[in-house]
Amino acid sequence: MKKASFYFCLLFFLSLAFLSQRNSARAQDAQPGFLIDPFFQSVDVQKGQTSAQFSVKVKNTTISPAVFRVSVLDFGTLNESGGVAFLGASDNLKYGLASWVSLPNDTLVLAPGEEQTIRGTIENRESLAPGGHYGAVFLKVEDNNENVNDNNKKEIVAFDPSLASLLFVRKIGGEIYGLNLKSFDFAKSFFSLPDQIKLRFQNTGNVHIIPYGTAEVLDPFGRQIAKSIINNESGIILPETFRVFSAKFISITPAFIPGHYTLLLNYRYDGKDDFESVRSSFFLIPPNFVILIIFLIALSVATRFFFREKK
Repeated sequence: MKKASFYFCLLFFLSLAFLSQRNSARAQDAQPGFLIDPFFQSVDVQKGQTSAQFSVKVKNTTISPAVFRVSVLDFGTLNESGGVAFLGASDNLKYGLASWVSLPNDTLVLAPGEEQTIRGTIENRESLAPGGHYGAVFLKVEDNNENVNDNNKKEIVAFDPSLASLLFVRKIGGEIYGLNLKSFDFAKSFFSLPDQIKLRFQNTGNVHIIPYGTAEVLDPFGRQIAKSIINNESGIILPETFRVFSAKFISITPAFIPGHYTLLLNYRYDGKDDFESVRSSFFLIPPNFVILIIFLIALSVATRFFFREKK
């Protein structure tokens, strides 16, 4: 129980966009002295394939040797903002991966400046259900006094970093894709356009998805006034979970006309061709219109005063 709690509390990169789809991402910003590449990768296990391979590179950029304990942990969603939590095997995640991954060794010794490649295997057993499975190759510095000989003890690094490379695995044949927009919210005001929108999506399938889309503000004549891009960082939603995305509006053209404005949402998940659309209306008196009315009133008063003085 303590072990499971320990891994649960080990939150790695809570502010992850939850993972843009660029395999060149590295963990060097999080742990000085050690590099892991890729930070995350996608692996497909094809139908009928007995196993699938993956590799992870680890480099020691310190001036001292280091010994890592290497393991595979399942991970899940910590919250709806995209945080990641590593969980122990006792948590028995429905979409876990660790039970089907084998590594050649459970320790890794890196000399100063040395780089090694960890090559792992995902075993496609019948117990591996179709859809998505999520785990991480996790490296933790071992106790300095237990893993090196007496001559090297004094040279081992004294700090205790950890590294992880996330694995997003899809078992092909039986995947279910689904994306629902559960709710959205934007600041409503009679005198100003919304500057930001929050959208809460639900992944109703059994495999991870990446939602995309746009949010537009249209004036009473249907002209585009403002626009925002939904999930510009390509954040991922794990199966059967929720995630909230925020998007800021960019002004396209000034709003002048008072009346009912329309918020138009178009969204889909990566791989789907057609968009789902949602509309919402709100009443707006644009600040530009208010300024124009004030100016015209002031001009009218000034004109009357001028002609009265002239008479």
